[in-house]
Amino acid sequence: MSKESPDLRTFLDYVRRYEPTQIVTISDEVPLDYTATAMAFELERRGSSPILHFERITNHDLSLLANVCASRDLLAKSINTQTENFYETFGTSLDNLIPAEMVSGGSVQEVVWEGSDVDLNKLPIPRHFAQDAGPYITAGMLAARDPDTGVGNLAYIRLQVKGSRRMGASLHSRQHTWDYMRRAELKKKDLPVAIVIGAHPAVMLAGAAKMDIDQDEYDLAGALLNQPLPICKARTVDVNIPANAEIVIEGHLLAGTHEPEGPFGEYTGYVTGRSTENVLEVSAITMRGDAIYVDIIPGNSTEHLVLGRIAKEAWVYKRMKEVLPFFVDFHYPSSGTHYHCYVRIDKSAEGQAKQAAQLLVALDHYVKLVIVVDKDIDPVDQESVLWALATRMQADKDVSILKDTLCNQLDPSSENGLGAKMLIDATKSSSFSAEKISIPENAKRLAESLLD
Repeated sequence: MSKESPDLRTFLDYVRRYEPTQIVTISDEVPLDYTATAMAFELERRGSSPILHFERITNHDLSLLANVCASRDLLAKSINTQTENFYETFGTSLDNLIPAEMVSGGSVQEVVWEGSDVDLNKLPIPRHFAQDAGPYITAGMLAARDPDTGVGNLAYIRLQVKGSRRMGASLHSRQHTWDYMRRAELKKKDLPVAIVIGAHPAVMLAGAAKMDIDQDEYDLAGALLNQPLPICKARTVDVNIPANAEIVIEGHLLAGTHEPEGPFGEYTGYVTGRSTENVLEVSAITMRGDAIYVDIIPGNSTEHLVLGRIAKEAWVYKRMKEVLPFFVDFHYPSSGTHYHCYVRIDKSAEGQAKQAAQLLVALDHYVKLVIVVDKDIDPVDQESVLWALATRMQADKDVSILKDTLCNQLDPSSENGLGAKMLIDATKSSSFSAEKISIPENAKRLAESLLD
């Protein structure tokens, strides 16, 4: 990727030049609501998840870009690595942050709407599912500053458009943004924020990452890009924003103000009304002169699941490698959304499988099912994992249940934020003596030549 001006357009130019099959441009005029969602899910059904660029949206001037983060391969290439090296590259970046570079301004402030000009309805913010309460900003990364330390934070939150300058917001992850708001409210102060829409994938990955509360995601974005990320001050709030973003919505999360938000189609594949019911009041909208509106396909789409997991997976992988010398790798199958994980170990002693499973659920409280397999089983190959489960596991000895543990509250089967974890040891026991069937290599080569 180019070293110059790391932004969304740099990435799109790269894809169009070197990965042209990974982007589809729709030049026909299309309705705003549901179109991107429907097309993304239909393409997934056919086995592909390209970037989608809708050039003409009915009754809107801006184009719409979706599925930017659906491909693990493209995300890896966006940070100058390959899929098989993504975890290592991301982990190295976590340990070698590059501070952002403050600049006086940027292309994101070429157009400024303030005062009576502010109107969210001018942006092509779509409805995604029939049950959604309204249009939702799904690719919005909320930039804020710790109300006590001033350290910056970037994180995704759910945003329902309720009027020209009012949005419902859910901070349901209960992570840094939620804690910022809690502490601001204790002081009876609103929380200044900026919603960043459309940035280089490195910034989008950083926004999804797990980091310490005293670390700034902009510095991780710089490490992923191997150069400082240019940032500038927002116009109406004391928040820093990527200077070359596409669109920024400035405003405040209101202290002590709550009103219904949702329902919305979440990553579980179910509709949920669970929300912290916060309210965001908009003070300004800034953008590039030819801004592209970016939409993340929500629900249990490939894009939503990949972006929601890939940065977290890299963090968990790094911790597993640090603690367990016998840990090989893992895979989160899409069928389990964020709740299932298959872990591969190079087993040398009894108890290692349970240790690996326990550490995994301690690091990632979303996970409710862990299956641990031997090094001869590829965790990406679900058929092989289930074969190991069928032939190497006995439920009375190899299944552990952890009751009443912290889980993700969007799990529709959970109760009051608590759920159970199932840890399954599908590795061979020390007394296991069965031998896998095998075919001689010369016979395999002959078969391949006959079929070619």
